[in-house]
Amino acid sequence: MRIARLIVFESDGRLAAALRPLAEARAWSLREPRRQETVLKLLEPGGPNLMLIRAGRDLEREFTLLARVRERHPEAAVVLLCDSDHPRLLGLGWDLGATYVLTAEQARGRLIELVEGLLRAEA
Repeated sequence: MRIARLIVFESDGRLAAALRPLAEARAWSLREPRRQETVLKLLEPGGPNLMLIRAGRDLEREFTLLARVRERHPEAAVVLLCDSDHPRLLGLGWDLGATYVLTAEQARGRLIELVEGLLRAEA
């Protein structure tokens, strides 16, 4: 049995800090890579994996990562959390293949439940 991996790509560590207690309680590996290549390497061994990308600080970099993850690891679940609720950004997230696209407002009430459900489904 493989250990579930929760991979969080963000600029400030707040999202990972909020998910750390859940990851520890469920014995999931929580990783916070800073480089895109590291993210892709973490996804290579296969699932169960959940990739969380927080978009808002460097949109080009964040959306490029989403596209690369989808291209190289279509089996991985990917949640895009957008700091902005601009419809074009949300639509781009869906177009690039995110499993779920949430605004920061939506994430407040649903993120932990969504993460738990996706990792259980991947296992």
